[in-house]
This record gives sequence, C-alpha cells and structure tokens, in this order.
Amino acid sequence: MNHGFRKRGRQQTIAGRRPAKKQHERAVIDEFLTWLNKHRGTRFKVVAEPDPPDAIIASVRAKSWIEVADVFWTTNYARHLYSYATPGERRYPLNPGYYSQMDQAFAQCFVYVLSTKLKKRSYLPFLKRYGAGYLVIRVQHPWFDGQTIREMRDYWRAEQPVRNLGCFDAVYVKFSSMNRLAFRKWQV
Repeated sequence: MNHGFRKRGRQQTIAGRRPAKKQHERAVIDEFLTWLNKHRGTRFKVVAEPDPPDAIIASVRAKSWIEVADVFWTTNYARHLYSYATPGERRYPLNPGYYSQMDQAFAQCFVYVLSTKLKKRSYLPFLKRYGAGYLVIRVQHPWFDGQTIREMRDYWRAEQPVRNLGCFDAVYVKFSSMNRLAFRKWQV
C-alpha cells in the first residue's frame, strides 16, 4: 500500500533531519549561554543533553536546563529551510508569488509553539529536579521586524489565559537585529 511507503519515507526524512536539528539546537544553546553569561555575570556550561530538555546547564553555584524551539513563518518555509539543511533531502523551494498577512501567520505559529511548550508535562521532572528552566524560541521569519513583534504580542494577549505549568523561569525570543543576534525576554 502507498500509505506504508509514505510513512516510512516520512520517518526516514525525520531521522535524516535529527543530526542537523541537534547541531542547530546546540548552536542556539551556545549562543544563548554566551549571551546569558555576559549579561548576567554567570558561567553556565552544558553538562548534559538528554532531549528533552535540550540541555542541562551548570555553573559553580547552580544547575538549570534549556529547551529550544523554532517558530517558522509558515510550515512551507520550515520545509524549505530543512530541505536545504538536510543532506540527501529533496529540495523544497518557496513558491513564487505574493504573500500577505505574513506577520499574522507568524504570530499564530509563535503562540501555538509557545503555548504548547508551556503546557508540556514532560518537563515536570526537570522542574522538580533543577527548578524552572529557560525556553529559547528562535525566530525563523524572513521579514521579522517591530511590526511582527506587535502582532505576536496582540495575538498572545488575545489567546490568554494560556495553561502554564510553570516549567520555565523565563522565555527568550532569539532573532537577528542589525546583522547580530539578539535575545529578548518574552512576558508569559
């Protein structure tokens, strides 16, 4: 049957993406720790990568943990980026044409990912063992700007209250700004 082939093909694609996904997550964690250590005067280092969470971090005085999530402008954009980052995967170019309501589409994706992470029960053992961790959400939106942030805030407010298990001490949004990486704390 065709369904079995499709399922196996999807599993192979996911398995093929795992190394690229892991490298990406580690790069985001390293960038975040560099930023966090600089701005907070800490010296956190990665001591384990259990998945989930993506990293257990420790300094001389404390242990914590980090979970990384990507939010893409659209699912097609995610497929496009992953297809180029995964060796042997068929390329998915973006469809040509006009796009509208790009910030609204991204804001909806952002709120979906954030609310899903906030209510995820599999983080509870890490909360109990290490305390509340950090959630770092990487923006994958080619036209990300101040208007996008306003749309994200508006959509987030409209979706309140969101079930939050309290697993994260802080949520940070990672994006590019003026050709450098930036992290901004998100109020949950």
